Amino acid sequence: MDKSKDWELEMLMEKLRAKSSQFKTFFESSKALRMALLEKRYAIDSVERSQLHKCLDTLQQNIKVTTLQAMVERLESVSRQLGLKFVAGPSGLEFFISSEMFYLEVMLEPNGGVKDVKVHHEGKVEQQSCEELVACLMRRDFADLTAQLEGLASIYQLNAEKRVKCKAFLALTSLESDLSMLGSMQPLSKDSFQLVHKSPVGVLQKRRGGHPMKLVYFVSPYDLLDPLTKTSKPLVTEGLDVGYNVTVCMEGSTAHKLQTTTLVNVNRAGKLNIPVYTPLSSQNSASLPACFVLKLNQPMPMCTALVRKIQTVTEIEFNDFSSAHPLLSLITQHTSGGKLDNTDSRGIFVNLPDQQHCYFMTDSQSLDAVLINNIPFTHPAHVPQILTYLRQQALFNTVISSCIRPNTKPEFV
Repeated sequence: MDKSKDWELEMLMEKLRAKSSQFKTFFESSKALRMALLEKRYAIDSVERSQLHKCLDTLQQNIKVTTLQAMVERLESVSRQLGLKFVAGPSGLEFFISSEMFYLEVMLEPNGGVKDVKVHHEGKVEQQSCEELVACLMRRDFADLTAQLEGLASIYQLNAEKRVKCKAFLALTSLESDLSMLGSMQPLSKDSFQLVHKSPVGVLQKRRGGHPMKLVYFVSPYDLLDPLTKTSKPLVTEGLDVGYNVTVCMEGSTAHKLQTTTLVNVNRAGKLNIPVYTPLSSQNSASLPACFVLKLNQPMPMCTALVRKIQTVTEIEFNDFSSAHPLLSLITQHTSGGKLDNTDSRGIFVNLPDQQHCYFMTDSQSLDAVLINNIPFTHPAHVPQILTYLRQQALFNTVISSCIRPNTKPEFV
């Protein structure tokens, strides 16, 4: 019986081998699709063209990039998907990915290797080589390239004319310079915990290509647990990729005054460096249909009292309190992915190696909360104050979340 099944399997595999030799390779199929798109004898409507482009993109995503032609086709595919222009230079080794407000000059080697990538923003005279973009292309990491191009394009997503959009980039880079200044004022310390949780801007990671500036402001003990060794890893600030963080971005909005130059100065008092913030004025700011935004790396349940305190600092309303929920209930639902609610009369169970805990949480009517994703602001002085409130909420949420295990069932002896 087993021999019969083995024979049937071998016959089936032989048929598959014979059939597979008739199929074209991904590269050949990609070439045929490109020729179909260039064919002028037959009219192709916009829907058909879109479908052909989609098929072409799917094929190219599965072709290993080992030649110059494959690299060029993949760059063209990424550009097309993002609505960016793709143009080849006269040498055949230079390629330009561009929008209205910026362009990338990608310089390749004859073998498809990457020589350099330069970024040019409208209104800026100089081009800058970008190590982050060079590295991602050398890794053939086109998902990262896509993310970086989206990040660069997002700076200019404003309902405004070209000259106004130029000021948006100036405003964002001025803010980044001020936040970098605040980060450098932190006294040199080997205590990583202090740097993350006590410094004005947490652990600051500067803009990398199209990746925005990141501020890591809270790391819980759970973030440092190694599930394999079941031990706690040391908190290292270099390349920190765990914990709560925000990215510094810009978004279109109603008109706000935003800086066009740096606003932070340092006042040295003995061994202390004290930041001095220059108020916005007609000389150092411009009215733009935008605001700065701190984007949280994950939605955060936050009590409405803290949200209102942040709004008092920034003078910008950013959340609808009509959808507020009791704080403990919102944290429980958010942490468990909607599987648990603290209103369950049976309690919330946590199994430990030698015991089981059961927690009952009672909400207070004065502790309503909302989920927040973004926090708008207009001045660098707002950032340290916002992070102070975010740390308070992150600490509270971490304590409550430690009592929530969505997959734990009660074990009664």
